[in-house]
Amino acid sequence: MNTMIQFDIRTSMKIQKYKKPLLTKILLFITKSANGGCIWIMIAACMIGVRQWRNSGILFGEVLAITAFINNLIIKSLVMRKRPCDLFQNIPLLIKRPVGSSFPSGHTAVSFACALTLCTINIPAGIAAFIWAALIGFTRIYFFVHFPTDVFFGIMSGVLISSVSIFALSIM
Repeated sequence: MNTMIQFDIRTSMKIQKYKKPLLTKILLFITKSANGGCIWIMIAACMIGVRQWRNSGILFGEVLAITAFINNLIIKSLVMRKRPCDLFQNIPLLIKRPVGSSFPSGHTAVSFACALTLCTINIPAGIAAFIWAALIGFTRIYFFVHFPTDVFFGIMSGVLISSVSIFALSIM
């Protein structure tokens, strides 16, 4: 466990040294797109609004809601890991401090769950969503609100919850 904490701190601190104004602006746009699941909710709404995509859009929205619930309300409440910005307050925070604990990254979990779900619906759109999800995960480390392992486990939980949810919802 100590090795994981050392890895998290060392990697997070290295990333903090590479902040640049232009990169920060780009990554700010990306991270904000996932606040409250905004980009994913918009995709679900667009899909639901098109007759031939309606059922897929409903599935997409259900997976999004299930993943957000499990990660943000259950897992985070059980683990209660402090965020890097709480442990190292000398590093200026460039975004508003998120509510709740750090583990796992909810932005990342929901993004990867939605990307996997979208991949089962439309592979090219899913691949684009995976790229966006990976960028979202990186922004969480860049903005010092998550450790790398928070993002890694967000990826794992998002993929796992999405897989189980798609299977369970498909047989209902």
